[in-house]
Amino acid sequence: MAPHSQGAPQRRADADAEALHALSRRGFLKVGLGFSAVLACTALVPSLAGCSTADAAPQAGMAWLRPDDVAMFRALLPAVVTELAEAPPPRREALVQETLRNIDTTCAAMNAGARAELRKLFGLLASTPLRWALAGIRQPWDATEPAQVQAFLERWRASRLATLNAGAVVLVKLASVSYYVLPAAWAGSGYPGPNAPVYKALHA
Repeated sequence: MAPHSQGAPQRRADADAEALHALSRRGFLKVGLGFSAVLACTALVPSLAGCSTADAAPQAGMAWLRPDDVAMFRALLPAVVTELAEAPPPRREALVQETLRNIDTTCAAMNAGARAELRKLFGLLASTPLRWALAGIRQPWDATEPAQVQAFLERWRASRLATLNAGAVVLVKLASVSYYVLPAAWAGSGYPGPNAPVYKALHA
């Protein structure tokens, strides 16, 4: 247990910072522009979702993620991280909560432009008509099975629209990286945890 616990907060901070840098470096900011073109006008998102993006508050205990975002990631996580779906319910819930906090921290740490582009993507997937049209998911996120989410992500990855490809990459990366930086997840994946000095040297 000592190798996992020693320096775990610093390793997590380093990993979250690297994940954030990787997301930006790979051009995920293009997602917002692409979805604006698909929707013709991003003002459709709040009107179709039935709420205003200006007055939507973050989920309790979160800095940036809204209740709709949390519901979406709760559906995404077992589809992206299959071991979560197989974990006993109490352990699964604890891991999901920690992962959601990592996702929230990562998103909140982004600059205003990056958060605006993510908000377009998340807003689209919060709208039932738009989610049904582009993702094929009509029911609420909390009623969606992992197989349905996996099918939606595969469709986006295989789409001829680069915007949908990028959207799938962003969602999967946020979910998977935020889970696998958890020390509690390392044992289940067979990963002993990074060597902190080597990790820092490689990513300095």
